[in-house]
Amino acid sequence: MDLKGNRVTWLGHGTWLWETSDNKRILIDAWLDGNPSCPDELKDPGHLDTILVTHGHFDHIGDIEKAAASKPVVVAIFETGHYLQSIGIENVVQMNKGGAVDVPGARVTMTTAHHSGGILHEGQHIDGGDPAGFIIEFADGLVVYHAGDTCVFGDMALIAEIYEPSVVVLPIGDHFTMGVREAIHAVRLTKATQVLCGHWGTFPVLVGTPTSLQEAVGHGVEVANLAPGESLG
Repeated sequence: MDLKGNRVTWLGHGTWLWETSDNKRILIDAWLDGNPSCPDELKDPGHLDTILVTHGHFDHIGDIEKAAASKPVVVAIFETGHYLQSIGIENVVQMNKGGAVDVPGARVTMTTAHHSGGILHEGQHIDGGDPAGFIIEFADGLVVYHAGDTCVFGDMALIAEIYEPSVVVLPIGDHFTMGVREAIHAVRLTKATQVLCGHWGTFPVLVGTPTSLQEAVGHGVEVANLAPGESLG
């Protein structure tokens, strides 16, 4: 898989660490200590330059305070960003779908995702705004579409038309997000040739696998079969 000098590590579930060719570190969704898939040696992400938050569910922000200890730029949709500020997270950039912002290591554009986004705080559910995905445009030309937690939707084709991603990151576990059956169509809609798979295998109910997706889409698409803790690039 050609990542143009960048490196990506799957920390399990929906958490990803990108290390850019210009030595910036970007974490997507901070679930570390509570993440049963995350290897122990990776539960401390170390210094981060940027954190991208797709939505406010516990399995995406459960360890945001730990991850943000080095005071990175933290990007989230407006309502989730407001919540993060309320618990003391610094350097929060609140934005919304269709907007773009420059962060250390990349330019990111917030896209839509079809999911839910409520935040559980001290036993109460509060509004976390809509879930989101991100287009991540790295300085060296790599373009990544990180779909976030979502089902398949037709406007993935429009996202692909506008941004022409080199790599597409899809959730494939089923039950809480799309499974392999829908991911096949997400690959088609985005015209993906390089696919990373997340949100699978963490719990028994998350039954989709990269192997199943690879078998379904055939040899024209490279589907990486990473185990938690493994890297590419």
